[in-house]
Amino acid sequence: MRFLLVLTLGLAAFAESADEAAVRAAHQAYINAAKAGDAAGLSKLFAENLQYSHSNTNLENKAEAIAALVKGKSNFEVHEQKIKVFGKAATIRAKVTAHNATGDIPLTILLVWVKNGGAWQLTERQTTRIPAK
Repeated sequence: MRFLLVLTLGLAAFAESADEAAVRAAHQAYINAAKAGDAAGLSKLFAENLQYSHSNTNLENKAEAIAALVKGKSNFEVHEQKIKVFGKAATIRAKVTAHNATGDIPLTILLVWVKNGGAWQLTERQTTRIPAK
């Protein structure tokens, strides 16, 4: 009986909070909208003051990022992600592979989400290329 109690309490410590689950869902919605080139979906997910930074140092605002994602639908895979929630802000650190005409590009990505009303919105995105070994 004690073993089950300890196991249950231990698993609860690793359970995802409601905010973590909501951020994960918002991130998945962003991935789906980016891959589909869905301007309306991206507009809902992006905060008005979005700063969308690429690994080539190009920095876009909300309108520029949406236009670029609609024009050239993204093709990338998220391999792992870690979510941390800090009240009404959250971060996601992930390893990603972007696929394009010149090949595969391994990246790390940092996303900052803010809770606006009841919805999580992306406010900052920064990618960095992982150097070849």
